Amino acid sequence: MQAQTRSPHFNQDSTAQTYRDIQLPRVFAPWAQVLLQIQPPRPGEVVLDVATGPGTVARQAAALVGPRGRVVGVDISAAMLSVARLWEVESEAAPLEYVEAPSTAMPLSNATFDVAYCQQGLQHMSDSLAALREIRRLLKPGGRLGVAVWKQSPFGLFREIAANMAITGDGPRPSDFGRDPADLAASVREAGFEDVQVQTRELVAVLEGGVPQALHVGAATSAGAAMARLSAEQQETLRAAFAAALEPMIHDGAVHLLSISNIATARR
Repeated sequence: MQAQTRSPHFNQDSTAQTYRDIQLPRVFAPWAQVLLQIQPPRPGEVVLDVATGPGTVARQAAALVGPRGRVVGVDISAAMLSVARLWEVESEAAPLEYVEAPSTAMPLSNATFDVAYCQQGLQHMSDSLAALREIRRLLKPGGRLGVAVWKQSPFGLFREIAANMAITGDGPRPSDFGRDPADLAASVREAGFEDVQVQTRELVAVLEGGVPQALHVGAATSAGAAMARLSAEQQETLRAAFAAALEPMIHDGAVHLLSISNIATARR
């Protein structure tokens, strides 16, 4: 696990549960809609979702391709996949299969998929370019790619505050891979893709539970993963710093977290 990901905290059950309950409906499901609108799957297609996490993109894609299609979600985190497998399959949706494997060595056959996605996963991978090349291997000739990478993460604030307080998480923080649109396009081309285009979109996640709910989000980041090793006094100091930084983002009692994503599309 440590050698394949920059963010081992994703394999913690508590992180997976927070993603399921808070981040997924407010951050990742809306962004999945954007990704699937920009690079839409077609009815009956075979879809790959890399770094599927709790199955956010996979489940939306399954509804779009319908019962004649097929969707495979791959993730290195057993905790995230355990959440993904608990969702009920929607009627008239494609069959869903989840595979636990690193993104650089997926146990799947060459040229199997019509379209492949990776939402906010590449920056957490130890070798993002190798992952893109592995995705290309799995796409059929002419197969389509859609990847999203944070230009501004809604969770970056928590990591920055912890770093300023010299608090480190349980592994390196996510890389800056793809943060610059031109660099993202260049990397996708280097991985062997053609017709590469990148566009930048913005969304605001509304945490209606205010600061307490936002603190749960912070605890599910690489910065929050270090909190368990702190003394009670240090934990309270960190939570207070988080709360103070969130104050300008509070409107009508809710915390509004801005996120900006670079979305690349390409073809094998």
